[in-house]
Amino acid sequence: MVSHVFVVVLLALGGAWAAWRGGGLVVGSLARADDPSASLWLIRGIRGVVVGVAAGALASGLLFEQTWLLVFGGIFLAEELYETGVVALILRAGQG
Repeated sequence: MVSHVFVVVLLALGGAWAAWRGGGLVVGSLARADDPSASLWLIRGIRGVVVGVAAGALASGLLFEQTWLLVFGGIFLAEELYETGVVALILRAGQG
């Protein structure tokens, strides 16, 4: 049980850190919207927030033993990382 709680705490703390950093990147990119690399910083920020939400869902699923939260966290993370990865690839190709 102790190792189970340890994993939940690590997931929650990691998710909170990722969401906090992602939010900072989003705010910073919007503040410097005229910078050519601002759109990439925005995508990185969105990815951080997505990782935070997914980690929170996974931690909640483990803590409350809810399978649907585990499935939601995994699918949400995979879909959003794929989507933002494609957008980042398109943005990088447009810069070169």
